[in-house]
Amino acid sequence: QVLLQSLDLCFHPGEFVGVLGPSGCGKSTLLRCLAGLQKPSAGEVRIQGRLFSELSQAERHRLGFVPQDDVVHGPLKVERALLYAGRLLGLEGAELAARVEGVLDLLELKERRRLRTDRLSGGQRKRVSIAVELLAEPHLLFLDEPTAGLDPALEESFMQSCQRLARGGRTLLMSTHVMQTLDLMDLVVVLVKGHLVFLGAPQEATGYFGVPHLSQMYKVLS
Repeated sequence: QVLLQSLDLCFHPGEFVGVLGPSGCGKSTLLRCLAGLQKPSAGEVRIQGRLFSELSQAERHRLGFVPQDDVVHGPLKVERALLYAGRLLGLEGAELAARVEGVLDLLELKERRRLRTDRLSGGQRKRVSIAVELLAEPHLLFLDEPTAGLDPALEESFMQSCQRLARGGRTLLMSTHVMQTLDLMDLVVVLVKGHLVFLGAPQEATGYFGVPHLSQMYKVLS
């Protein structure tokens, strides 16, 4: 079974990109292939013109991937979880403390630093998972359905945080079903049964699919 058909995609630093499409269309597979977690049976992924196999271990650590499920140990307090993750990366002393402080500030988690992660809201827990990845200062960040289970208010706040991350110079790709805040993204990729059916700005997608709002796009695709 072919999960993804031939795709020709290129993304740039600072871009916030949404990967959309019905369940089973290949969104997670695409992200995993781009992040080097799954080897495609054909084709190639290049990062700054180089094949993934040519990247050093240090360069591969500059790619962050946040899966759908939280990756942080629940009983640990937020700051302790980040310190532990940083030590696993080989960070120590002042550098470790500075990076932890930096990601707490960037993701607006300073007021939650001494709370257990399993006491946080869904959106806050997802921010902690992202913070763990940001400790490695990734150039590329992949988020697989990070807004699943969040209420609309938390979704908007979370998406704004992701936009800020991209504006800091990272390339951020997110698979999502959220339609209300797509205008925060620079590009959307729409897949159907593994085929690329649209690549462009969210504002252009409504005209392309002939719908007044992207929330109605799935009616056209079904």
